[in-house]
Amino acid sequence: MEGFPNMTSEQDSPPSDERFGEGHEPDESVYRTPPPRTVTIAATLWISLGALLVAGMVYYALDPRSAPLSTGLLTLVVWIGVGVAFIVLGKLMRQGSTRARTALTVMGIVSLAGLWTALLVVPAIVLQFRPASSAWFKAINTGKP
Repeated sequence: MEGFPNMTSEQDSPPSDERFGEGHEPDESVYRTPPPRTVTIAATLWISLGALLVAGMVYYALDPRSAPLSTGLLTLVVWIGVGVAFIVLGKLMRQGSTRARTALTVMGIVSLAGLWTALLVVPAIVLQFRPASSAWFKAINTGKP
């Protein structure tokens, strides 16, 4: 290639996915496998927590009896962002993302401050690491049923 003397035609080809080994493609049936009920329930709990957090913050901001600016607009925006993150990560976890599962676990542990939060977070964490859930995440991320 002109202008790029160190570039070879081998480097032009896309890299192979190393998770599956040389010459092995993932089994496509694994991507059609629905998540186990434990993952679905855990994702629903995370999404519900995010929706409640966003709704609560919006209600707080719009309530004429409260003074949302007294706690700071930045605080309000951050909590709404955390709620949206719970919703997005819950959906990604439902699709098989182990990174989303890990992020939700960390965020959930950090947010264990109140009783209502604990009622949603603890069951969600337990469910997403049950054997059926772990087996499904492993199958989705390795490409093997």
